[in-house]
Amino acid sequence: MSGSAQSSFQQGMDAAGRGDAAAAQSAFQAALSADSGAYRAAYNLGVLADRAGNEDQALTYYRQALRIQPDYELAIEGIVTIYVRRGDTASAISFVQPLATQYVRNLYVTAIYGEALVQAHREQDAITAARGALRRDERFVPAMIVMIKANISLHRTELAASILDQAMAIDANNAELHYLHGVNLQDANQLAQALAEYRRAVELRPDYVDARMRLGLQLLAGANYTEAVTQFEAVRALVPDRFEVHLNLGDAYRSTKQYDLAKREFDQVIQMRPSYAQVHYDLALMYMAQAAEMTGQQQVDTERLAQQEFTAYRTAAGPLPRDDQSQTYLDELARQIERQQKAIDRAAARAAKAASSGADAGVSGGSQ
Repeated sequence: MSGSAQSSFQQGMDAAGRGDAAAAQSAFQAALSADSGAYRAAYNLGVLADRAGNEDQALTYYRQALRIQPDYELAIEGIVTIYVRRGDTASAISFVQPLATQYVRNLYVTAIYGEALVQAHREQDAITAARGALRRDERFVPAMIVMIKANISLHRTELAASILDQAMAIDANNAELHYLHGVNLQDANQLAQALAEYRRAVELRPDYVDARMRLGLQLLAGANYTEAVTQFEAVRALVPDRFEVHLNLGDAYRSTKQYDLAKREFDQVIQMRPSYAQVHYDLALMYMAQAAEMTGQQQVDTERLAQQEFTAYRTAAGPLPRDDQSQTYLDELARQIERQQKAIDRAAARAAKAASSGADAGVSGGSQ
């Protein structure tokens, strides 16, 4: 980069680091204007667009970076990630395979190709690609990570664990290795150790979305609700376009009794995925928790909202097992609402009778 472009680029990195996306975008664009070959500025504009949910714009910037630097692995990875996120692994592979063939000495590109193959459930092809990279550098950790993921997918857990140990001996500060170790520990029900690994992954790479999500879910399951909120809020800032982030954050807010905030997040999920059943279930649980803190008609009205959401959940979910918990909740709510409504009606009748008796007494006293 030219001097002025480098200065603008650094300003963009500083702004991105403090969470000022608008200032970062402006600075990166200034860097590109000053130097049309500033491929890292184009790439970072793609990252900002991707985090804002503008995938098409992100793809445009990533491709611009590749026109300048054709084997720039971060831009290649960004494009592959978007294709995989969209469920289009075929396009991911057709995009990255020729690049991996052309730039065979760029082992990072080979590793990205292997990752795409794992996502497409072509594990053996992924292992072959990773082995090709490892023949050039037997200590190349990204290729080892591909091997780990492929073997986990093939249920070769002992082999995956062995490769993971080898990789961590080479690079103990690799965030993805700590994340994968955490997943293995969680699968083995070693939850405290898994939590520590997820924390370490986040410490090493604060923008590691999957690690923060896993950490937040573990904290939520362990009733550490306040910290779970912190983790999910951080994830929302990184990837506001992922509906599951809003769902998890809504659950965390519900657990901390921040019901208005929880409702806002659940409404966001409904806006993004109108037919998603789970959000109605979680919203119903929120209304039940709210109702438990209320009395009288307000309590009944809130319980009726819970009824509506459980019914919406059952409609959206389709056929459910007969013992699905939602039916138990619906039966319980129906009994509670009937009992409480009768009590409210009796109290209203008594109040009306007392008011009528008071009025009659006033009229009688006045006539004397």
